[in-house]
Amino acid sequence: MSEKQVVIVTGAAQGIGRGIAEQFAQKGATVVIADIDETTGQRTSDELNETFGTPTLFVKTDVIEERSIQQLMNMTIEKFGRIDCLVNNAGVTVFKPLHEATIDDFDRVINIDLRGAFLCSKYASEYMKKQEKGVILNISSNHAVATLPDTEMYAAAKAGVNGMTRSMALSLGKYGIRVNAICPGFTNSPHFQKWLDRDGKRAEVEEELTFLHASKRIGTPDDVGKLAVFLASDAAEMITGTEILQDGGLSAHLYHSRIC
Repeated sequence: MSEKQVVIVTGAAQGIGRGIAEQFAQKGATVVIADIDETTGQRTSDELNETFGTPTLFVKTDVIEERSIQQLMNMTIEKFGRIDCLVNNAGVTVFKPLHEATIDDFDRVINIDLRGAFLCSKYASEYMKKQEKGVILNISSNHAVATLPDTEMYAAAKAGVNGMTRSMALSLGKYGIRVNAICPGFTNSPHFQKWLDRDGKRAEVEEELTFLHASKRIGTPDDVGKLAVFLASDAAEMITGTEILQDGGLSAHLYHSRIC
């Protein structure tokens, strides 16, 4: 049950992060909105509180900065006294051809998507150890399993998240802490909408993506949120050290063809 849980969601101001935060709030959890965007983050926190009537807190957080992460954990403990679930959702997507990508591009993706999840997990789990119970959920990607050209940096970061998830589950299991990864595919978020508008072929691209999904639809932030709520519940107490693909069957294809 999410009721009475204290849940931190990084990158929760919008998109998948907001969908996750909404699902936890709907179930009665106390939700800490951690995001670098102060305006949108505070608005999200206020809206969840008004809509669902559950306690919320916005903490401006930059997952690249270790001190910012420490402040996030400290403020959560000071306000609510515990951390039951951490959702490492903050991330950035950078797709560039290999020979155009710079070391700054590489460092940005790795520092936010992988290092940020590592540091948040490190500091949240220190409090979870004292409680002898906790859940860490890493929002990864289907790019960790099957990827595309020009996605080397992102695929590497998310594959790293999956490997780190398995190791953390083994390291932290003795403290009653479970660690899992969720690997979404295309998700109807503001980022996805901008991607659709990039070349003026929105209708054509949407039709093709629908065809490629066994589910015959694109995932939503709420889809990810519902899975996160389940994995954070006692109903999932035997699920740890695993990555769950949530991409509507997109990665199940052997190859893609409209002919055979």
